[in-house]
Amino acid sequence: MNRAKWIYLSIIVICLSITLTATYYTLGGFDKLEVYSFVGGSRTVIGKHFVGGVKSAEIKSLVDEAKEMVDAERLKGQFTLVEYLSDTIPEDSIHLFIGASFEGIRNVLEIPAGYTFEEFSTRKIYRSFITQHPLVRPYPAEIRSMMEVQAIQDGEVLAPYTFDIYYDDGSLRTESWVR
Repeated sequence: MNRAKWIYLSIIVICLSITLTATYYTLGGFDKLEVYSFVGGSRTVIGKHFVGGVKSAEIKSLVDEAKEMVDAERLKGQFTLVEYLSDTIPEDSIHLFIGASFEGIRNVLEIPAGYTFEEFSTRKIYRSFITQHPLVRPYPAEIRSMMEVQAIQDGEVLAPYTFDIYYDDGSLRTESWVR
C-alpha cells in the first residue's frame, strides 16, 4: 500500500510539472527579453499626473479613466504610462503621468478637461517589446536595469523617466530615452 501511494504521488508531481511548464510556455514565460536601440524622435503625452503611494486606489481610477478615453477615441493615440524616477519622492511612492501618447501635438485637436500635455524629445531610444502575459512578464525594474546596462555599454546616460506603451493585444513596449 505504501508503494502505491508513492507511485500515485509521483504521477501527480510529474503531471503538475508538465502542466505548469506548458502553461508557463504558453504565457510566453520562456521568451527572451531583448533591448534594441533606435534613432530618437519626439513624443507628446496627454494625461494626468499622479504622485503618491504605489498601492493607491487613485492609480487604478486614473488608469481606467485614461483607457476609457483612449477606447472611446476622445484621446487618440496609445495608452501610455510615463514613470518618473526620482530620489526626492519616498521609496514607497511613485510619480506617474497617465494618458495617451502621440508622435506630435499637431495631431491633437483638443485636450480634455483636467488633462495636460508634456512633450519629450531625444536623439536615441532604447526599446523592449514585451509579448508575455502579465503573470510571467518581467518586472519593470528588471527591464529598466537591462536598458541601463545597454546604455552604459553604448556610453549613454538615460533620462529619468520611462514610457510603457500598451496595445490592445496585451503586449507592451517599454522605452528609456537618452538625455
